[in-house]
Amino acid sequence: MSEIVNKVRGLVRRVTVKDIKDDGQMQTASAEVAEGVWRNDLEVMHPYGFLSVPDDDGAVGVALAIGGDEGDMVILPLANPSQRMGGLSKGDVGLSNKFGDRIIIKANGGIEVQAANSITFKVGGVTMTLDASGLSVDGGSIKHDGVVIDKTHKHGGVVPGLGDSDVPLGG
Repeated sequence: MSEIVNKVRGLVRRVTVKDIKDDGQMQTASAEVAEGVWRNDLEVMHPYGFLSVPDDDGAVGVALAIGGDEGDMVILPLANPSQRMGGLSKGDVGLSNKFGDRIIIKANGGIEVQAANSITFKVGGVTMTLDASGLSVDGGSIKHDGVVIDKTHKHGGVVPGLGDSDVPLGG
């Protein structure tokens, strides 16, 4: 009976993880499946479209022995409780990294983005970066209500001195 219990217990294990590799077709890691017993190059399964590589220090996961074969194990998505963001309200969803950069989709319909250094958006040949120095847009043009307002727009009625020029042409 104890052999059956041990076999069932070995199907699902909480594991400590290290040596996470994200350079191939699949992410792999080494896992301590029992005290002092390590399995190397186990596949780490992630939901489609989600990616993460937690620090080895504190990384944990759940390992499954596929078909009861402890030689064929996979690890479910990894966690690192010591670097968990926390502080969300009910219904919020968030992404974060170990430095506190985060995106929170609020239950009330808002989206909050916090970054220590910068936020960059890239679409086609246009790059928009927001950082401590301000907002920078490279490529494309900047429009307001369909009127170009960036460095390429022109004004009519320009006169020397302190007078005002006309509104941008085309506006």
